[in-house]
Amino acid sequence: SLELINRNSDNLLHLINEMLDLAKIESGNMELQLEQTDVIPFLKYVSESFSSLAEENQISLTVYSEIDNLIMDFDAKRLTSVISNLLSNAIKFTHKYGKIIVHINKTVKNKNQYLLIKVKDNGIGIAKEKLSNIFNRFYQTDTSTIRKRQGTGIGLALTKELVELMNGTITVKSTPNIGSEFSLMIPITNKAKTSRAIKIDNDVSIPRSNKISLPADTNSETNPELPLVIIIEDNKDVAFYLKSCLKENYRTEHALNGELGIKMALEKIPDVIISDVMMPEKNGFEVCETLKMEELTDHIPIIMLTAKAAFKDRLAGLSYGADAYLTKPFEKAELLTRIEQLILVRKKILSKFEKGNIEQLLHKNVKKSESKFLQKVITNIQDNITKTDFGPIQLADQLFISESQLYRKLKATTDKSTAVFIRSIKLQKGKELLQITNKTISEVAYEVGFNDPSYFSRVFKKEFGQAPSNFIN
Repeated sequence: SLELINRNSDNLLHLINEMLDLAKIESGNMELQLEQTDVIPFLKYVSESFSSLAEENQISLTVYSEIDNLIMDFDAKRLTSVISNLLSNAIKFTHKYGKIIVHINKTVKNKNQYLLIKVKDNGIGIAKEKLSNIFNRFYQTDTSTIRKRQGTGIGLALTKELVELMNGTITVKSTPNIGSEFSLMIPITNKAKTSRAIKIDNDVSIPRSNKISLPADTNSETNPELPLVIIIEDNKDVAFYLKSCLKENYRTEHALNGELGIKMALEKIPDVIISDVMMPEKNGFEVCETLKMEELTDHIPIIMLTAKAAFKDRLAGLSYGADAYLTKPFEKAELLTRIEQLILVRKKILSKFEKGNIEQLLHKNVKKSESKFLQKVITNIQDNITKTDFGPIQLADQLFISESQLYRKLKATTDKSTAVFIRSIKLQKGKELLQITNKTISEVAYEVGFNDPSYFSRVFKKEFGQAPSNFIN
C-alpha cells in the first residue's frame, strides 16, 4: 500500500511539474540553465534508463550514435524531460515485441550545425489528420472507451515548448500501424560555462519498473466457499486497491483487459464482476453486453466502474445490462454495500426458485426472463432420465462445458449442486408418474434412473416432505 501511495504521488508530482513548466514557458519566466560538456554520453544514459521499462513491455530499445562525442551547450534537466517524454510515448504506443530506436547524429542546415536526435518506433502510428494536433495541450489521439494507453496530453505539448526554448525544432512523421518518427534539431553552441560532468536532476522522472505486486488471494485456499469476485481492470493500482478492499470477505481474480475478463468469467462463473469501462481489447460496455448474452454468465451481477460521472455515461452503462454503477474515486463502504446488496438479491431469487420453480421448469411453464440455460439442462436430464449412470460428468459433456462451469452455474441459479439438481429433476418426474399412472413405487424408481427403490423412497421424502405412497393415484 505504501508503494502504491508513493508511486501515485510521484506521478501526480510529475504531472504538476509539467503543468508548472508549461505555465513558466508561457509567461516567459523559464530560463535555460546551460552548461557546456559532452552531450553524447548524457543522451545515451538518459535513453538507456528506459531499457528496463521497454524490457518489461517486451519491447526492444536500441540507442546508437553516429558520433562519439559532441561538446555543446545544453540544459540537462530540460533535455532529459524532452527525451523522457518522447521515449515514454514510444513505449506507450508500441506493441509487444516491437522496436524503438534512438538515433543520435550531427547535421548542418543553412550553414549552421545542429544536434539531431530521432526517436523511431514501429507502434500503432498516428493518422494523418491528427498529426497537426499532437503537440496541442491535452490532446489525446485515443478518445475511445477501448483505451490502450493512459495519458493526459501534456507531455508532447511540453516537449515542443522546451525544444523551441532551446531554439530547436521538432517534427513528426507517422503512418498508422507502421510507426512514428520524432526528429529534434537543436543548434550547437559553445558559449556556456564548461562542465566536466552533468548531474541528472532528481526532479525529472526517469522511469523505474512498473511491476505491481497484487495482494495474494489469501482466502481462496482457506475458505473456497467465499463468494468469488472477478475484477476486470487495466490499471493495476486500482485492481490492487479493489483486491485490498475485498480480501476479507471475498475471493478475487484479476483480468487486465476486457477480452481476458470475458474468458475468465466464462471459465470461473463468479458471483459478482467489477469491470472498468475504459480498457484495452474490449471496453466495459462490450464486456457487459457479451456476458449478459451468454447463457453461462447471464445471471452474474456486473458493477461498472468508471471516472465518467455524467448522467449519459451512467445511463449508457445501465443500458448494456449493468446492475450497478460506481464512479471513481469510490468509497470502500459504498463498494462493499453494492456487492452485498447484489448478492442478497441473488439469494432472494434463489429462495423463490426453491418454492416450486423446478416444477414449473419441468413443465416448461416459464417466463421469457427465466434462464434458457436451465431449460437446456432439464431437457438433457429428461432425455437421459432412465440411465442410472447419468451424472454431472455426462451432463457437462452433453452441454459442451466443463463440470466445474456447470456446477458453478447451477449453484448460482438454483443453489443446488449438479448431482442434487439432477436428482431433483428425476424426483419431480417420479412424483408426476406416481400421480398420473398406476405404476408401483419400484417401477417408477427404475423408470427415473434409480437402481434402488428404497433409496428412491428416502430421498423422495426428503425432497417433498412426504413418502411416495402419499402421491400414488
